[in-house]
Amino acid sequence: MNNYTDEDVRRAAERLTGKNFWRAEALCFADGPAGLRLQKGNGDSMGLHKAEPATSFPAHSALACTWNRATVYNVARRIGAEAAAGGVDILLAPAINIKRNPYNGRNFEYFSEDVRLTAELGKRFTDGVQSAGVGACVKHFAANNKETGRSVSDSVVPYRTLRETYLTAFEYVVKESAPAAVMTAYNRLNGVFCNENKVLLGDILRGEWGFKGIVVSDWGGVSDRIASLKAGADLEMPACPFSTDEIFAAYKSGELSAEDIFSAAARVEAASAVKRERKPYPADEHAQYAAEAAAECGVLLKNNGVLPLKKGERVGIFGKAAYNAPIQGGGSSHVIYNVRPRKFAEALAEEVCVVGCSGSYHFGGRAKRLAKKCDVAVVCLASYKGDSEGDDKSCLGLEREQTELVYALKEAGKKVVCLVVSGGPYLCGFDASADAHLYFGLSGQGFASAAAGIISGRINPSGRLAETFFEDPASLPSTREFFKDPYYTVYSECGAVGYRHCLASGEKPCYPFGYGLGYTEFSLSCAGADERGVSVRIENVGSRDGSEVVQIYASFPAAANEVSEKLVAFEKVFLKAGEARTIYIPFDGYAFRVYDVPSERWGTVGGKYTLYIARHSLDRSLSAVIDVAGDMPSAAPESAEGLAPAGYELRRDGRGRVIADLKTPFGELKNSRALLVRATVKAALYFTRGNPTLGGTLRYATVRMGANFGAFTTRRKVGIVQIFNGHYVSGLWKFMTRGKEGKKDKKATKKT
Repeated sequence: MNNYTDEDVRRAAERLTGKNFWRAEALCFADGPAGLRLQKGNGDSMGLHKAEPATSFPAHSALACTWNRATVYNVARRIGAEAAAGGVDILLAPAINIKRNPYNGRNFEYFSEDVRLTAELGKRFTDGVQSAGVGACVKHFAANNKETGRSVSDSVVPYRTLRETYLTAFEYVVKESAPAAVMTAYNRLNGVFCNENKVLLGDILRGEWGFKGIVVSDWGGVSDRIASLKAGADLEMPACPFSTDEIFAAYKSGELSAEDIFSAAARVEAASAVKRERKPYPADEHAQYAAEAAAECGVLLKNNGVLPLKKGERVGIFGKAAYNAPIQGGGSSHVIYNVRPRKFAEALAEEVCVVGCSGSYHFGGRAKRLAKKCDVAVVCLASYKGDSEGDDKSCLGLEREQTELVYALKEAGKKVVCLVVSGGPYLCGFDASADAHLYFGLSGQGFASAAAGIISGRINPSGRLAETFFEDPASLPSTREFFKDPYYTVYSECGAVGYRHCLASGEKPCYPFGYGLGYTEFSLSCAGADERGVSVRIENVGSRDGSEVVQIYASFPAAANEVSEKLVAFEKVFLKAGEARTIYIPFDGYAFRVYDVPSERWGTVGGKYTLYIARHSLDRSLSAVIDVAGDMPSAAPESAEGLAPAGYELRRDGRGRVIADLKTPFGELKNSRALLVRATVKAALYFTRGNPTLGGTLRYATVRMGANFGAFTTRRKVGIVQIFNGHYVSGLWKFMTRGKEGKKDKKATKKT
């Protein structure tokens, strides 16, 4: 039996929170899904403070459009190398949440709406980072599918849907790549905060999946430190001095055992003990590869023969995005460039005959004169709002003046090429007036040369959509739930997300998942298929070298119930003009499995499965039927009926005023018991209304989160709660003085 002293326990408890914003014990963390964001001075999670210069690579949403495992690995390896050079131990990436709804403002930071694509690219990203000697931290675990109210919102998810749709990518990466860390999400999951969810962390992550690394909170994402330790969460970030007092007090009261504390501390120490080599990286080579990766991100959605541009055609460039295209998202993904990104107008002018550029969306004066001089109008459109951490999108349409410019140029008799830059799907009403439509996600500093290369014909586009472009996203069942209440979202659509909604409902999208065109043509045929895999003969029957993405979708037997159809395998293949090859695409243990809730197990429903060898999710031109042996006769159907949010606990007095505690969102303090606090909060919400990211974060951040980011001591924490409840004198005295932490302060830890 271990004989721990109180001092031993306190020292162990001190290891379970950060030392400052980015450091804990001997660990240095940094953001990095789209490039290293290393802050050596003042730290923040919203990209407000300056970071060290780094290479800006494509964001996850753009990178997923490559459908290329090797490209994802190579991007991640270079980000890892830059992290290693900066002395980083753990990179906070990849982000592998499923894109449940296109209005999520942070979708640009996630790979896809599809589980298979997300899982495989997430694994390759993790492998790439860790090959550079830096630990990867997979996030945000789990069901973090909207930004509005993310620190308090409850994701109410049917259990089968949770296992099959929202946890499988995490399972795949944890089991196949052994990441150094997993970051918990801010939100609640079926009523329990993810950071203190024992089923999620203890039973599934550590128990069923055998995860041995550290579980770290999102920054400020702890609601109840004692419950989180019991559940299996190790490290609270950033620095939270009063966390040590909370843990020690729980140990003394018997609520926590010494083993609870020392087990978590041992995992943090093990991660800290890994020796990592710090060496410079080749910045020029990284910049070159950023452009190569960006070139694979472009998705050609429409082409009436206008692309690639013909030799000698006079080209006019229109739109602000020609000089100011958004190439990265806001918040924790924001990168400070180590080289000045090129402008698209500059890049295209080096490849084709550009007769002028109008950097405006107004069709008048200069734009009209330019239209008369050019044969082809390249219109640069962009979504400038909503692609940021902390806030969701209120609209998916491009600005009206942008689309009106497209209509005006078409009416002027021009061949119109629309180049659209956006962090995710947008409304495509302008598409009918476009002769060609090229989509780029937030593709980093290599965007301009990549887009110019595709339009000029130097590059054959090979990107494919990693999410569905809906005609009317407002009609989706998930959208109706998405905006209903900031404190909860019921996943009433179950697994019918993205293209699977289209397959289940018959709704026709504007552009389907997996879709994309190129400058050559391919012929596919099935050379054999069984439950182990499928052989596909692919031939490039066009005149140019190029790549095709072979996608295998499976239609499950009726006994598997609502699973319906899903992507089970894919392969990107490069072929020279006229070349033919037979490739074998194997199936793994994840391909046909389903989760049966009554028996609490994974299994396969035996029967006949139809395989579609396809170019996108709605392609049914080539199929094969296979027999799959099963170990269960059926899987129980699932419905969201009867599921209800647990509700957010707000204590109130007899007059209905909010009694503040650490779990109270700041926005609710507009109804505080303290008049001065009410007035201050109302003023803060009013003055931040023009900044949805900052205002939304302020409104739903909890008191504990604010105290955490402020690195409050127990005494100051108690003081701020007293102030919020109208006890100004005692609260200010505790907050402003540095007196010794008294017994009353420490006892107040539980009350707050």
